[in-house]
Amino acid sequence: MEFKLAWRNIFRNKRRSIITISSIIFAVIFSVTMRSLQNGAYDNMLKNIVGNYLGYIQIHYKGFWKEKTIDNSYYIEDLDFLNNDPTLAYINHRVEGFALASHEKESKPVVILGINQAAKSEQAQIKNSLIDGSFLSNESNGILIGKGLQKIMNITIGDSLIFLSQGFQGSIASGIYPVVGIVDLKTPDLNKRSVIMSLNNAQDFFGIYHMASSAIIGPKNEKWEKTEKSISNQLDSSKFEVMNWQQMLPELKQLIDVDRAGGTFVLIILYSILTFSLFGTVLMLAEERNFEFGVLVAIGMRKSIITRISLYETLIMSVVGVILGLICVIPVVTYFHFFPINLSGQMQEVVEQFGFEAIIPTSLDPWISLTQAIIVFTITLVVNLYTLIKIKNIQPTKAMRA
Repeated sequence: MEFKLAWRNIFRNKRRSIITISSIIFAVIFSVTMRSLQNGAYDNMLKNIVGNYLGYIQIHYKGFWKEKTIDNSYYIEDLDFLNNDPTLAYINHRVEGFALASHEKESKPVVILGINQAAKSEQAQIKNSLIDGSFLSNESNGILIGKGLQKIMNITIGDSLIFLSQGFQGSIASGIYPVVGIVDLKTPDLNKRSVIMSLNNAQDFFGIYHMASSAIIGPKNEKWEKTEKSISNQLDSSKFEVMNWQQMLPELKQLIDVDRAGGTFVLIILYSILTFSLFGTVLMLAEERNFEFGVLVAIGMRKSIITRISLYETLIMSVVGVILGLICVIPVVTYFHFFPINLSGQMQEVVEQFGFEAIIPTSLDPWISLTQAIIVFTITLVVNLYTLIKIKNIQPTKAMRA
């Protein structure tokens, strides 16, 4: 009975209901879209820089990350025992070193990355980035280069690059390698300076046989904190260092934290606007219904019943507003996840200067929609407490004279 009365009251005062429900719909759409864009941008950064290149966790010989010299390499067999660690999905050894690349009249400093091309995880990451040519093979000494480097040095598939660098313990490292493929690493800075070759070829080039400069650790279920702790407990800290992506890229971590704080501040402003907007509506409508409430009390209806009817009205409008908001925003968020926003002009230049891809996809994390829906729903209920307090304190004779 009370629920039916609440339902009728919603349709009896359509203007009030439309204003309230519209405010809730707008708040849900705005908050979900904003958080999805933020988290999508973060996820894209981490996927391109951390997931596809750096890895969530790396192991180095002590001092390598600070000095980045090939002399700080380790013997691969020293880390073989980690293959039995149940928290690891994979461990990929890499060789990373600097070199000068030359082609015809062009020369450019590059980073040579030697990968185990037989490892499934390396294949999945690099093959997905291949946009032209073929992948690395055991039978050749071919290399892959970033699309930015290809454009700068005007290289085509089949051309050869000459490399010159300092090898292990001061030796001279040099070699000629044919380009067999072009990759898009999704990060402009990496695309302009990356050269990828097989682990064996990189070891031969730098003269570090059976050695590597870094081990990329793949945690199971992306719980890298647990994996990092497990590895650290097993390694000799006097010889090796374990670093997570936040330690290797503190600037990226700081950028995400600052941007997330800014986004939270904007959402707080949105919630405040929603709160005052709804409160203004509730205040106005409570005064309009003051006579109605007074009459109902005067004819013998208990205040508790009127309170429940008003509460049901609020619940119905809140649920309808949140559901309609989610129905409107989920297709939008899904669309921009698969068809990201492409930045252009000055914004594109600024983003690429920081080494990021100039696109903003949305995140499909369901917790974003659920969290924002709950927050908006809670705000609506809290604001409407004023009406319930008004009913509790109402005096029939005074209300009917007003």
